[in-house]
Amino acid sequence: MNRRGFLKTTGLALGALAVAGLPAKAQALEGEDLANLEKALQEALGKGFKDLTPSSAIKLTMPAIAESGANVPAEVEVNLPSNQIKAVHLFADKNPTPRLVTFMPMKALPYYATRVRLAETTAVRAVVETTDGKLLLASASTRVTVGGCG
Repeated sequence: MNRRGFLKTTGLALGALAVAGLPAKAQALEGEDLANLEKALQEALGKGFKDLTPSSAIKLTMPAIAESGANVPAEVEVNLPSNQIKAVHLFADKNPTPRLVTFMPMKALPYYATRVRLAETTAVRAVVETTDGKLLLASASTRVTVGGCG
């Protein structure tokens, strides 16, 4: 069984909220809070939103609607060789602490599935840090009906 089949059978794979067409910087996402995101990006990466480059090589899958923000599935798949990826970061614009997770795939496939807490309806960002210093971006938005951050 491939990993997609495994995820579907375990219930982690949900339909993607496609954010395609316009560059991410031109899209107005529901729950966007660039000021809060900017602060988190500076703290985590020493760079800002203007330094991120939208990339179709990153697939961020989030549910369009989450009944509870306490347990929201998130899936990131990067279509780049693992030796070109330094780290993958997840951020939620409107969370009190926007940085959700950072992982370093090393020699493994650049793929990660987890569950995150979202305080409210928010834009979620996957930022891929490459070994040559580029910061690639994919964005999605999840509408949260009941916040999960307390």
